[in-house]
Amino acid sequence: MQDSQDAPDWAQSESFPAKPDTGVFGFVDVKGNACPCENLDDLSKAIESSKLGIEYVWTPEHVHLLVPEELDELRPVLVKRQQSWARQDIQDGQRMTVLFGAVLVWAGFSAFTNGHGHWRAVWENPTLGISAILLLIFGLIPWYEGWKVLRKKPGSDPEYWCKEIGEARFDSWISRQKAPVCYGLLAIMLLTGVVQYFIEGGLTWGGKSLRGAGLLKGENTEWWRYFTAPLLHGHLVHWVMNFAALKYLARRAEVLSGWPHVVIVFLLSSLVGGVASATFLPEAPSVGASGGILGILGFLLVFETLHFKLVPRTSRRRLLAGVGLVALMGILGFSFVDNAAHAGGLFAGMVYAGLVFPPTKSPDRPRVLLRDKLVGLLAAAILVASAVLCILKISA
Repeated sequence: MQDSQDAPDWAQSESFPAKPDTGVFGFVDVKGNACPCENLDDLSKAIESSKLGIEYVWTPEHVHLLVPEELDELRPVLVKRQQSWARQDIQDGQRMTVLFGAVLVWAGFSAFTNGHGHWRAVWENPTLGISAILLLIFGLIPWYEGWKVLRKKPGSDPEYWCKEIGEARFDSWISRQKAPVCYGLLAIMLLTGVVQYFIEGGLTWGGKSLRGAGLLKGENTEWWRYFTAPLLHGHLVHWVMNFAALKYLARRAEVLSGWPHVVIVFLLSSLVGGVASATFLPEAPSVGASGGILGILGFLLVFETLHFKLVPRTSRRRLLAGVGLVALMGILGFSFVDNAAHAGGLFAGMVYAGLVFPPTKSPDRPRVLLRDKLVGLLAAAILVASAVLCILKISA
């Protein structure tokens, strides 16, 4: 990939570390281990035999590290590694499909039997919905992703490798950027999750926590519950899924748009999601950070569209795939997934991005203004206060 003044940071060679002094050629794996090599042939063989992912490579012609997709000579071995992993994904997906498919059938049969032959009991059974979601995530999606890789025939197609280079450089660049606010949000989520775990005494956290600080809806709903409920979760799996999603999306948003917008969007979307949940699902109490997380996802969708030169097109498509996955999970788990909070949070994040950021053809990241910092600090203070109040309420 050629450097250009009209290119984003991730496309600039200076944005990547300088190559090591040892070895004419070499690579750095995902754990940071450097493996020097004497020539290109040795480098290709070393990459082929490595069990870990390859983060960077270096050559005599380049001052900075490169992503391996940038070297034409390494592409055959990269394709071979991708296909090997794809076959493993297919095997794992097939095993998980059989496992969770059997659980799904058992859950459906049990619900049908216990519901005295009524199909509505099957459709509304939470165990059936959870089984279907697990089947999708751990079975069908890996199976499909593996199949999609194997059916590709990239060869020396320059358009294919241009996309691969852009996506690899972007992902690598994002992973090396500092994101302290992202980790601050994760710390809050970790703290409330640990407190829930010890208070509830198990992996299901919908008892005392829900009564203490969850969103209990009705005419006498206490206003502060809209701030505390997003920091709680119904069970460990719920917490793990949200933690992983927040880690990826918040880092990406913080690096691209600036830290204040991450906090503002998370807080605003959580509140809008709570209001939407109370409006459209007035009888079901709710907890979870999904509204705020979907808000960040919606924010990124609009922000990256308005700043289309800032992010590779293939990476933006992953965000759309994320929205589709959440929608499908909402359909499968409609009996327990708060789709109103998801939709409200997604909408709030999209609107915020559209109002705050004008369209631009510049590849540069936007400046963080003083007003953004002040509002961001206020939002951060509210989130910290909400976490303290949440812990006090569920510990009482």
